[in-house]
Amino acid sequence: MVIKKMTFKTPSPAVYFGSLLITVPIAGLVYWILQTQNLTDNGLLVLGAGLLIGHLIAACSQASSTQQGPATNHSVQTTTVTRSDDTISLYVGNLAYRAKRDELHTLFSQYGQVNSVRIMLDRTTHRPRGYAFVEMESSAAHAAISQLDNTDFCERNLRVSEAKQRPGKE
Repeated sequence: MVIKKMTFKTPSPAVYFGSLLITVPIAGLVYWILQTQNLTDNGLLVLGAGLLIGHLIAACSQASSTQQGPATNHSVQTTTVTRSDDTISLYVGNLAYRAKRDELHTLFSQYGQVNSVRIMLDRTTHRPRGYAFVEMESSAAHAAISQLDNTDFCERNLRVSEAKQRPGKE
């Protein structure tokens, strides 16, 4: 079974400050080039643009190389779903924001073995986004889809279907 996970990771302090060490000389170089061309009417704006460009270049170069420090995960794992012969991931939409993982697990376990339940959270607010993924055995998943789609759960009509692979992902 293959499940690909996409997580949002912020760089470690060492990687961040390393990118700043690359940024400052690049910003200085951009400022010097613009100054020699007499394009420094607003020097602070030009310096800010140089810092931004340098920071972007440094961040891209750090991202393409191997990461030098541990990353901190700031969001729940969002998952692109693949199907194997014995398990299927189900998309559960129109989920009430107050719904709990254990409640969903109990609801779906009535139809068979539940491998995992993941309620998706917003990256910035860490609040539920209103949908989840439930991974189940194949036969149980089909039973759960037929029985739970368009049923009431926490005063909302659930939308239960087989999860689809996100476009552009393997």
